Amino acid sequence: MRIMNILHKVKTLFETNVMFRQIIANNKNISFITEQETESLQKVLLEMMKDIHFVCEKYSLTYFLGGGSCLGAVRHKGFIPWDDDMDVIMPRSDYDKLPFYMSVEFPEKYYYQELRLSENYDANFMKIRLNGSVCSEIFESEPEKAGIFIDINPLENIYGSAVRRKLHGALCELLLLICSCVRLKENAPKIMPYITDEKQRAVVKRKLRLAKLLSFHSLREWLFITENRLSSCKDVNSAFVSIPTGRKHYFGEMQPRKTFEKAVLTDFEDTQFYIMTDYNAYLTSLFGGDYMTPPPENKRERHAVTELKFPENY
Repeated sequence: MRIMNILHKVKTLFETNVMFRQIIANNKNISFITEQETESLQKVLLEMMKDIHFVCEKYSLTYFLGGGSCLGAVRHKGFIPWDDDMDVIMPRSDYDKLPFYMSVEFPEKYYYQELRLSENYDANFMKIRLNGSVCSEIFESEPEKAGIFIDINPLENIYGSAVRRKLHGALCELLLLICSCVRLKENAPKIMPYITDEKQRAVVKRKLRLAKLLSFHSLREWLFITENRLSSCKDVNSAFVSIPTGRKHYFGEMQPRKTFEKAVLTDFEDTQFYIMTDYNAYLTSLFGGDYMTPPPENKRERHAVTELKFPENY
């Protein structure tokens, strides 16, 4: 418990997500996706997801809709009306295979951002991007390849021992924080001109000072160190699993393995996709017990982009 409290305080000290959302909202060069664009984007994402589903079925790979995509499937039988992205969860072993099989079936259609495949990619989860489209966010590591994307997060095995699980989780959370600090250091020239509030500047400078202390490794080296730790448990029968790269990280995304015991088909728009067996436990941990009640309009998540272009054939 003591380790968890210390870790929480450290993460809070360096938290910048809310601040960046405020900065983006006030930046005239960045725009939120409109309602009309959201409808068009959902059509593209649906077709992309059908391709992923086809490949997973053909090559016996397991996946689950995650995050808002899973919530949309349960609550709306499709997209949340204002949702403009898709999230997928895959067991680590299948996650590692997906780019190869996707490239076999769709050799020219997609680009795969993943540490081992993209020299400049800077995250510990995968993005599958549609060639011939543009969906560019503020901190793109490969802006020339920033197509419309679906996020794929690995589902990791978690150690059975409670002590080892807590230590491993604390290390993973710390490494993810380190990557966040070092990534900010590389992106600082893009964001600092827009930060005028002194409290916000103080938080960013705090992260930059930590990043400077950690500069004995490059961002890419830290990402690979983190990746190795996230996937270090090889026990495919462990009692618990987690999605450390998810929105709530290692401990917030931890679930009993039985939650993901089986992939179950459910209706989604004009087709069917897979969700986890115990979607109630998953969605409750992520969104709270009242997840079936849509939030008020002012609390609905929206994404900002610097550029959005749809492919000609959509």
